[in-house]
Amino acid sequence: MTNEIATNTTTLDLVMSADVERVSQQLQAIDNFQMVVQKTLRPEQDFGTIPGTNKPTLLKPGAEKILMLMGLTSEYEIIDKVEDYAGGFFAYTVKSSLLKNGQLITEGFGSANTKENRYRLNEWSEEEHKKVWTGGYQDPYTLVNTVLKMAKKRAQVDAALTV
Repeated sequence: MTNEIATNTTTLDLVMSADVERVSQQLQAIDNFQMVVQKTLRPEQDFGTIPGTNKPTLLKPGAEKILMLMGLTSEYEIIDKVEDYAGGFFAYTVKSSLLKNGQLITEGFGSANTKENRYRLNEWSEEEHKKVWTGGYQDPYTLVNTVLKMAKKRAQVDAALTV
């Protein structure tokens, strides 16, 4: 109970000490930026609905436009990886750091691996009238670079969404 009271007091103190005019200016700046983004981003090029989802998703070109509008640069770091050459499995987790004039603004994370559905081998089934999984995957050794780039892209989009 004491922690709850302390938290409520701290939260109330934070609200009471807020510079309402500054907060109002910040909210207006956010609204203005959102209008610029809405006018700039193109459906199916910068954002789109991915099959199986019901909300639009920010795509890499849209993330890159947002970063350009804000004057942000990206740096990447592989923070985890599995490179099993004997077993043919590769996975990467990448961190994208967004910077402005060398100052860290935010970070995003993304991962990808060679066992994702997108890399499965599918064949057309006349019986089912659709593509069905054959039980195999594309050659993982030719996918290593693709999977690394996918993890990098996902990290950048995650960071852009945070901005």
